[in-house]
Amino acid sequence: MAYPEPDHQIPCIIENGIVYGMKDIYRIVRDMGHVRYSEIVNHEVVTRGEGYIMSVVANQQSATIIANQRLYLNVCGFDYMRISSQDDGNVHFDLVHPYRTLRLTPVPDAGGEDSLENKVQRYDDYDPFEQEDYAEIQLEDDDETMDGD
Repeated sequence: MAYPEPDHQIPCIIENGIVYGMKDIYRIVRDMGHVRYSEIVNHEVVTRGEGYIMSVVANQQSATIIANQRLYLNVCGFDYMRISSQDDGNVHFDLVHPYRTLRLTPVPDAGGEDSLENKVQRYDDYDPFEQEDYAEIQLEDDDETMDGD
């Protein structure tokens, strides 16, 4: 049997590995749902919490924002994703930037397989890897103060 040249093989990552393709990172992150997150700077956890991934975009305009237990992620703000299995059975998904790492650890659904079916159906109509529509608001840089009148 003839095998493709190593340069032409499509990667297959199972539980551990590095993902460089933005489309692949986008596909992985967009359906995580409920996650625990940690911001790691210089190998130390600076911030941690738990929340829900509300939106995932891939563009050069949007910021990654985590607030009020909601995560709005822009995968273009990271260089790559490192996937690693832990001894406790959890899998960490590290979104790596030169100055920080955002670690996402999915929280298992309480509903099991029934929840998985709902998740698959929820993303059937999802248009993958499209830029999110947004409105840009520009404020004039005046010395006037707004008094609400």
